[in-house]
Amino acid sequence: MSDQHERAGSRRVLVVGAGPVGLALATELGWRGVPVTVIDQGDGRVPFPAGEAIFSRTMEHLRRWGCAEEARAESAPPPDYPHRTVFATSATGRVLTEFDYGVTNRSSGVYTPLTPEGPAFLSKFSFVPLLARTASELPGVEVRYGTRLETMEPDSEGVLAVVRDMASGATEKLAGTYLVACDGGRSGIRRELGIEFEGMFAQGHNFAVHFRAPQLLGLLRERLGGPAVQIHTLSSARRPYITVVNGVDEWRLSVYLDEEPDPDDAVAWIREAVGAPIDVEVLAAQPWSGHCVVARTYRAGRVFLAGDAAHLLWPKGGFGANTGIGDAVDLGWKLAATLQGWGGPALLDSYEQERRPIAVRNVTEASSNWRADARLVPAPQLDRMDAEGEQVRREMGEEIRRSRAKEFRCTGVQLGYRYSGSPVCVPDGSPEPPDEPDEYVPSTWPGCRAPHVWLPDGSSVLDHFGRGFTLVVSGSADPTPLVKAARRCGVPLTVLRLADPATAERYERPLVLVRPDGHVGWRGRQAPSDPLAVLDMLRGATVPPPDANAAGAAPEVSAGAGTHLV
Repeated sequence: MSDQHERAGSRRVLVVGAGPVGLALATELGWRGVPVTVIDQGDGRVPFPAGEAIFSRTMEHLRRWGCAEEARAESAPPPDYPHRTVFATSATGRVLTEFDYGVTNRSSGVYTPLTPEGPAFLSKFSFVPLLARTASELPGVEVRYGTRLETMEPDSEGVLAVVRDMASGATEKLAGTYLVACDGGRSGIRRELGIEFEGMFAQGHNFAVHFRAPQLLGLLRERLGGPAVQIHTLSSARRPYITVVNGVDEWRLSVYLDEEPDPDDAVAWIREAVGAPIDVEVLAAQPWSGHCVVARTYRAGRVFLAGDAAHLLWPKGGFGANTGIGDAVDLGWKLAATLQGWGGPALLDSYEQERRPIAVRNVTEASSNWRADARLVPAPQLDRMDAEGEQVRREMGEEIRRSRAKEFRCTGVQLGYRYSGSPVCVPDGSPEPPDEPDEYVPSTWPGCRAPHVWLPDGSSVLDHFGRGFTLVVSGSADPTPLVKAARRCGVPLTVLRLADPATAERYERPLVLVRPDGHVGWRGRQAPSDPLAVLDMLRGATVPPPDANAAGAAPEVSAGAGTHLV
């Protein structure tokens, strides 16, 4: 068989990179019946813990894939470990303020009215293997470790990849209809395609240490009133902060640095943050930098970028992996619809048009969080035990609550993003709801995540979304025109009727058409006069004019100090 015929005959998607985003994409595609091959040159082990904050929206996707309960039950830290963030002079010093919203991996706390799945705090050591198991158990999904992409040849028919087995050195050709680069911030695929990042690189330099300290948890209970997922200290200009890893004896330290770090200083930094000479075993250490960059484009023909290959940001708020998993879900349903024949020619173009503005939003917000944190300057009076020390601590606590709260209750970032200006959503002329990082306003405004409500059978309305389009119907509205139009154009559509008046009120319109990714595509008080035209727009069968999406295309990254490209 010729290379061209190999490409044309494959309905497989090739995914490069088996990190959280690549594995999430493989799961999304496999869940939709699309065959996938994931290749990764590593051995599947996680070298360093990072990215523990898993958003509610990400957990909703895990719920749909059937692994949310397992993620919480087998989590590290344990399910009842509080998601409490403390600012203190040191881990054994004086508390300045704290952010605690009643959330654990088992309890949704303040998120309970908003979602069936509250946020989770999951060590990468448990989260990545969970995603790998979930993906690998799906029919048609293959995860191949120890395999490196050598070359790729995309054309109008597909992508032919040459891969090398790292152990034997043997090469092999793999054919895919599409290829998705989930190969990280240093993506070789992005560089080969000549796609540049836009924004600010290396806004700050930092050093991270993974360490074991069996005494620390007891000290937190004794000195800070209980465990915490993060302890931010103002013990020095380095502002060392500690993050829980396993909830027992493993932790991660990060410090701000202006100079090249000496790894031998790691133990001293840890003890500085703790405020006591505890026993410490350094397990791993590495420098890292905070960025505020987004790829100029997310697509080159049959090759797409997702995750860190498409955007890099500060880990202030935990937006990184969650933004990437959002990429995976958006691209996943659109690839599936295209490969299964009901997605139109404009559907895949909408991936960049929807997800790039979200990346710009999130990298900018993460950078804003970093800037707010960097403005906190330790004062020498913070450790004084007199009235002046008490006043300085009180004033510092008030400043922290004023400037830093939005990072730790980011319901808007987690649940409130919407695809405004999307070419595959139908606007209805109503005002756009607020989009604030720390406030989520449930809405069925086209482009928004469809709101969660509990149904009489104990399920969430979100549990009924996913396989295709879902038409949510309340009152006496007649869904028949849309149902018939869906049959005509081959779009999978189910009808969900809401009988409870309060539930119907939350959905704002008698007819709400929800896309496979759980975002609202269209809503109305009655069926549209041309239901086929609405469905054609939602499935990308209506190709917009070249300048139709100019208002929402390629927003610039606001980094605060010009643009650097790489």
